[in-house]
Amino acid sequence: MRPSRRPRLGQNFLSSPRTAGRIVDALAAEPASWVLEIGPGRGALTRPLLSRGIRVLAVEIDGRLAERLTAELGCDSLRVIEADALRFDPAAALVEAGAVPPVPLVANLPYESATPMVRAFARRPDLFSRLVVMVQREVAERICGRPGDDGYGFLSVDIALHAKARRLFDVPPGDFTPRPKVVSSVVELVPAAAPDGAAAAIAVASAGFGVRRKTLTNALGAAWGREAAAAAVAEAGLSPTARAEELGPEVFLSLARLLGPRPGAAPAR
Repeated sequence: MRPSRRPRLGQNFLSSPRTAGRIVDALAAEPASWVLEIGPGRGALTRPLLSRGIRVLAVEIDGRLAERLTAELGCDSLRVIEADALRFDPAAALVEAGAVPPVPLVANLPYESATPMVRAFARRPDLFSRLVVMVQREVAERICGRPGDDGYGFLSVDIALHAKARRLFDVPPGDFTPRPKVVSSVVELVPAAAPDGAAAAIAVASAGFGVRRKTLTNALGAAWGREAAAAAVAEAGLSPTARAEELGPEVFLSLARLLGPRPGAAPAR
């Protein structure tokens, strides 16, 4: 028998049927429709999905868990793929399953890989109609952050340019096995087409948040030159002392148009 990869660090299995039911309720998937589930683990979400007549395409990186899920729940409404969710092709997998995108996505994401997964999934409105994902509460605060919030930062801007996000509810450590040391949160994201200039705005936000508590002029000046940064900040109608954490995504779009490409950087795609 081939060896199986070990579960990733940070993998905590949901063990509360009540919380699982709340997550499935939030997903609002219709009976007979397809749902993509990332990291089904021991099937805490897979079971209530199937019980409601929802068809599940589950992606699990751990071979032992994938085999166990197939053995315990195998049916025509369940397809289990052993793969890394950041490396597999969801479009091909959905087509092969007979699903018609966009479909809802649900996941209890490992803490260590939640951020890149959410960023990747939020960029695919062609594939996903809604994301309902569980992440560490601090990550949820960053995903759903608004200007002035403690958690507001680069990730908040990145997500806001690709999806509408809101925090639904918190999940205590006692709802997991093994019990984590942190509180989790369930977040809903509705992906949408990114506005023109989103990639450039994200580059500006990255520079702006690069050094917190630094004025935007100084932060952007390191990349575009202080004179160009000061001119763009002024033309955008901002105070010379404005900081990145005070500004919404639309401001970063404006600044990106005013600044133009970062000197020496490859063109944004």
